Amino acid sequence: MKLFNLNVRCKSVFSVGFIFIVFSVGEVQSYTGVEVMLLNETSRKSITELADVSMTLTNKRGQERKRLLRVRIDDSNIVARKTFVEFATPKDVKGTRILTLEKEDVDEDPDRWIYLPALRKIRRISGSDIGESFVGTDFTYEDMEVADGVAGVKNHKYTILREETIVDVLGVTKSCWVVEAIPVTEKRIKESSYSKRIIWVDQNYYTAINIEYYDKEGVHFKTQTSADVRKSIGVGGKDIWRPNRVEMVNHEREHKTLIIFDSILDKPIVSKIFTRRFLKVGL
Repeated sequence: MKLFNLNVRCKSVFSVGFIFIVFSVGEVQSYTGVEVMLLNETSRKSITELADVSMTLTNKRGQERKRLLRVRIDDSNIVARKTFVEFATPKDVKGTRILTLEKEDVDEDPDRWIYLPALRKIRRISGSDIGESFVGTDFTYEDMEVADGVAGVKNHKYTILREETIVDVLGVTKSCWVVEAIPVTEKRIKESSYSKRIIWVDQNYYTAINIEYYDKEGVHFKTQTSADVRKSIGVGGKDIWRPNRVEMVNHEREHKTLIIFDSILDKPIVSKIFTRRFLKVGL
């Protein structure tokens, strides 16, 4: 067991399985890469999330497509997240629903299913498919999982490369740790689309501001940026820091996907939502 204690203002306490973290924002400490990514998870983690998500896809000619998603997340088990996603608009994807049930054993593939309304069929998404596009976006199914934190440290090696000050896409200056994440388990190396990720973690709120994605040949081909970080109050008065604006840019395709969140955190969600049967019913 390891205890991090940042004895500064506004302390929050949160249990993350085998690690107990006491932290607060406002003071920079010296950490390992693993510790930074655990703080990142603790800072953003809620128990539940109900979100309306607006999504804009832009191609290299500047043409846009808009989508609206409804998302339900149960994170009560920190290493076994349950996620339900339903596309509300436009008509060509309306009613498409995706259910992901992650496992406590990181060596096991999450159970993933997609409901295709045109076919009225449920299709299983296998572990070998996690590199596929998430319904035509620049995110993959792998990107939609909780890659880092308590579960991630079992699959990755995290190394702090340096400290650096950057300006986010909304013009806000951030002092960051720059962390390299490399998959290390045989399963993760085989299934992941990435040889490594470089992650800029804000030293104030532990938010991942930039993520560079490198393919199997070591080429930087995608970049995720996050901004508009806001505080919510979770269960027990816990401070939760989340970016409301996340964009993924695929440099090879010259294509990007912008996501804007409107989330309600730590409100009850009925358990039946996270079942295969509910995939055919919807929200």
